[in-house]
Amino acid sequence: MREAVLGESLETRRTFWQILAADRYIKWFLILPLLVVLLCFMFYPLFYCLYMSFHEYVLRAPPLFIGAENYRVVLHDMVFWQAIGRTFYVLVVCIAVELSLGMGIALLLNREFKGQNTIRGLCLLPLLISPLAMSLMWNYMLHVQFGIVNQVLVWLRLGAVEWISNPKIAIYSIMFISIWQWTPFSIFVLLAGLRGLPKDALEAARVDGASRWFTFRRLTLRMLTPLIIIIILLRTMWLIRIFDPLYGTTRGGVGTESLDWFMYRISFVFFDVGKGSALALFSLYVTIVLCAILYRQLIKALGAAR
Repeated sequence: MREAVLGESLETRRTFWQILAADRYIKWFLILPLLVVLLCFMFYPLFYCLYMSFHEYVLRAPPLFIGAENYRVVLHDMVFWQAIGRTFYVLVVCIAVELSLGMGIALLLNREFKGQNTIRGLCLLPLLISPLAMSLMWNYMLHVQFGIVNQVLVWLRLGAVEWISNPKIAIYSIMFISIWQWTPFSIFVLLAGLRGLPKDALEAARVDGASRWFTFRRLTLRMLTPLIIIIILLRTMWLIRIFDPLYGTTRGGVGTESLDWFMYRISFVFFDVGKGSALALFSLYVTIVLCAILYRQLIKALGAAR
């Protein structure tokens, strides 16, 4: 009796999988709930943002269709272009410094030495703190009167520095906070890549008398190129939307306004939802273009690595 029931169950199970494999509509039926959720929480806000970008909507009157006027106003706003330039400046400097520091520290951590795991754990700490909390922490530490950094400088008779309120220095303080938090990301991605490099190729280069610099430049760096491009790709997406360091320190003042902060100010300070939507879509377009370029470079690098 038990064998008959078991055989009947197996037959039913096989029949179900056969039906699932044979009917091409079953798979769409099974993923339909996920598609509905994706449509509601991703595509609907995107298309609504596109709709609002062609309307004048300031939360005091119903939306008024104005065509591409919001885009024209945004593109003729000098503050917008200054925010674009500042965002790309921060992007280039942060990525360059993070990759340089990340590569150097990853090469050091790739060696065996006492206390290696402890240092790795300490390097991971900045990533465990939320970006806004990290920004607030550095805002207190860099305070011109009460910050510990200026207290040390005064004790050394070097004088206090206006790290946050000086227009010539504030943007570099923002960069420092971002670099401090996200360099560990580059460190551990590159360290994982170094651990996965083929030992035979490196050993063969060493036997042939190649110098460490030659081995690093011609072998290590080339084999790590796909990972480097992935780091650049991810950090580009994140830095174009840089917001937390500004919110926790300067609030977009003293010459530190980024593209994302400009969009926030237009949308939630002046309540110009139409223009804010146009800015959000422009930021999305820029991100897509940059990521497409980097993705093509990644495909080329992966092809060369093979």
